[in-house]
Amino acid sequence: MNTDTELAPATIDRVVEAMRGFDVELTKVAGKEIATANLNDTLCTFAVLGSAMVVRSEVATDTDYDSADAGLFLAANQINSTSIGARAVIAEHEGKLIVRTERDIVVAAGISDEQLKVALKAAVDGVVRAQDAMVAAADEMRKLNEHRDQADHTTAEHNTSDEQGA
Repeated sequence: MNTDTELAPATIDRVVEAMRGFDVELTKVAGKEIATANLNDTLCTFAVLGSAMVVRSEVATDTDYDSADAGLFLAANQINSTSIGARAVIAEHEGKLIVRTERDIVVAAGISDEQLKVALKAAVDGVVRAQDAMVAAADEMRKLNEHRDQADHTTAEHNTSDEQGA
């Protein structure tokens, strides 16, 4: 069977081999259809889950989930409203926020080697681009919040001086 053009079942071994073509060495998780790699200083997970493959990137933050402002959540919403190539989710692990970006690849009917390479490249590019966009969007939200807080503080000072003058 010529898997370059013929459809074959997706396996983690095929994913590992395809990623070698991009000079990326994946580390397989024993006994599971999962492999990982550090790409751009970010943990990326590759999983074959029956009818779909998932490429996921996760970045832990030091932000407590219970005291987080809405900035990261709004940034994820902004990313998800565009066609950046992956979706963004804010998750929680051990009380801290996790920024997760991921892309699914449908493989229920099988996938050729060429399709696998193209799909993996698009998925990896998408999750990395979405992580970069999350950083930029969160930074923009932080700046807007600082500007709003500064304006609120200035307004409060102005109102206090008006009351004292009356």
